[in-house]
Amino acid sequence: MMLYRSWVPLLTILFFVGVGSRPTARAQEPLTRIGDINSLSRSDAAKNLPVHVRGVVTWRSSRGRLIVQDDTGGCWVYADDTRSRKVLSADDAVLQSIRVGHVLEIEGGSDPGSYAPGIMPKALRIVGEQPLPAGRPMNPTRFFSGAEAGLRVEVRGVVQGVQRAETGWLLEFNANPGRFTAEVPESAVADPAALVDAEVRVTGVAVTRVNSRGELTMPRIFSNQVGELVVEVPATPAFAAPLVPLSRLLPYRPEPTGPHRLRVIGTVTFSLPGKFLYLYDGGSAVRVETRSGERFQVGDRVEAAGFVNMTRYVGMLVEAQVRKVGTETAPDAVDISPEEIIALNQLAMNTYRLAQPHDFDGHLIRFRAGLLAVQAAPDAKQPWRRLTLQHGETILSALLHEGDMHAIDALRPGSELEVTGIVQLEYTPVAAPRLSLMPTRLELVLRSAADIAVVSAPSWWTPERLLGAVAVVVIGLGAALIWAWQLRRQVRRKTQQLATEMSARRDAAVEFQATLRERNRLAANLHDTLLQTMGGIGFQIGACEAEAALPGRDGKPLVHLAVTRRILDHAVKELRSSVWALRSLPLHGKGLPEALSAVAERAGAGHPVHIELRTDGDLSHVPDFVAGNLVLAAQEALHNALKHGSPHAITLEARPAEKPNWIVLIIHDDGVGFTPGQEAGANRGHFGLVGMRERIARLDGTLRIESAPGHGTTVRIEVPLRSYDETVA
Repeated sequence: MMLYRSWVPLLTILFFVGVGSRPTARAQEPLTRIGDINSLSRSDAAKNLPVHVRGVVTWRSSRGRLIVQDDTGGCWVYADDTRSRKVLSADDAVLQSIRVGHVLEIEGGSDPGSYAPGIMPKALRIVGEQPLPAGRPMNPTRFFSGAEAGLRVEVRGVVQGVQRAETGWLLEFNANPGRFTAEVPESAVADPAALVDAEVRVTGVAVTRVNSRGELTMPRIFSNQVGELVVEVPATPAFAAPLVPLSRLLPYRPEPTGPHRLRVIGTVTFSLPGKFLYLYDGGSAVRVETRSGERFQVGDRVEAAGFVNMTRYVGMLVEAQVRKVGTETAPDAVDISPEEIIALNQLAMNTYRLAQPHDFDGHLIRFRAGLLAVQAAPDAKQPWRRLTLQHGETILSALLHEGDMHAIDALRPGSELEVTGIVQLEYTPVAAPRLSLMPTRLELVLRSAADIAVVSAPSWWTPERLLGAVAVVVIGLGAALIWAWQLRRQVRRKTQQLATEMSARRDAAVEFQATLRERNRLAANLHDTLLQTMGGIGFQIGACEAEAALPGRDGKPLVHLAVTRRILDHAVKELRSSVWALRSLPLHGKGLPEALSAVAERAGAGHPVHIELRTDGDLSHVPDFVAGNLVLAAQEALHNALKHGSPHAITLEARPAEKPNWIVLIIHDDGVGFTPGQEAGANRGHFGLVGMRERIARLDGTLRIESAPGHGTTVRIEVPLRSYDETVA
């Protein structure tokens, strides 16, 4: 029992020590399946979780960005990003050698990407090659929601447009319903125009087009292989498409017509080559967007074959092919106001009826309005002009795409205009009294500058100009008053500054002169009293020494007298040094270099040290007051170096400072040095450095001391060169 009790505490201690020594968390195991990477939340993917996967390259960009797929999913590999940031170990040759079909072993970290999670690789290795995975038949729900991003899929649709892309051709598809784009190699398309309106099957990697918030806007397909684009139903000739009236582009039909082209015929009311034109026929009008650069004239009879598009909430044809088939008289403009057009369309929407007599979208109308402003395009390559008009309470825009812009720029706000143009209705979703689309405003397309006629020009002396003139006068008067007030403030401030500076200079000069007189008086008193007295004592000691040396004397007092002599000589030497340090050295018409030379010569006398004076630049204009203070500062620095530093050489340098109208004085010795901040101060009876700092501060200068034990000392003094009141007695 006793043995058990003795072991229990020991076992308990060992248990807790063992528990405490175990790691608190296991190291994160790398993700080895792409499906697991796709399942990460955006926040988890941003943690750069370790990844070690193997997959086949299903697509690569020209810059080195890859898409890889394994049995569980597909994702982006941002090799170009990690290569530019020096994170990827592979060199450019390895990246360039990677092609579609290579099997890669990838090590790196997870990344949230712009839409779906991806991989930031640190190492890439080509470990083999294999055929690409078969494309999955498109699941519309998954495909158009972006859930199949990164996977090879097989999709079908009608090609409604072809245009150049970075690596080949960009095809615009309508999957009926649902729109997407596919990027295919240039060699995969022999005749781009022949693909338009064909039913096509394309296999490739599903990717997404997203906005800056990472939201899906349209799915895309990337295809690297030539044989992955298959035409299943060739396109019929454009002008063999079904012919429909302009008013029946997208009406009710018991059976859907599908996403194929429709054909219309109408009379041109406006044409902008390479952009769009408006056709009119039988009281209806339609906007036709085309890449054709052919210029049609107003009145030309044109046949157009294109795809119905409802982007503007009004049926129009896009990606259309057009051709002229005749000529007839162009329709006249209808006199109707913008308010009337909006009112009749809103009435139709509220009563579930068609607008009567027309909705007027695409129609040519004419009305009078006031000009509020003319706006030019910010880019000279787009020389359009936008007029802001007001008719009653309605504000609207009129846009001129091309023509005589000078005539438009000459229009003056406030003019009354007669405006002719083509109506473009703008619909807005509204929720009350029921959810619907409601035409709320319109814009005009001007055919030329001739569509604007000035009915009446504004009076030159407008209320705005009168207000502007009054404002200019008031601003000018206010500016003059403010300027005068600022001048008075500035004169008062300058006067105060000048008075303060003159007072400070006078006070500094008074203090300087008083300090000089007091130092000289104290030095004279020491010399004439204490020094003379000690000299007399020395003379008497000499007499005693002489008498003790006479015959018959035993000579014993000589030992004590000798000690007394040495003590006295040392005291005299120290006193003379103090008198010299107190004594000022008036310039007496000498320049600063001559005064510094005299200080150096006198300081070095009797000391085994070499003092070198260096001067540079023009020092002839240094005011006597500044020069005198610098001489005293140099004298103090030399005295400190000789007394405490035990130097072999001292350099005294004076020259103009880097700042204009400043002078710098540098005293450097090669003595024993000291640790700045630990030197003896005024609390221990040493006032030398304190006095130097105060002297330089009174000159608005700076004093910096650099030293270290065994590395000598450097004293750097910089002061401004300015005049002082030196007439103070």
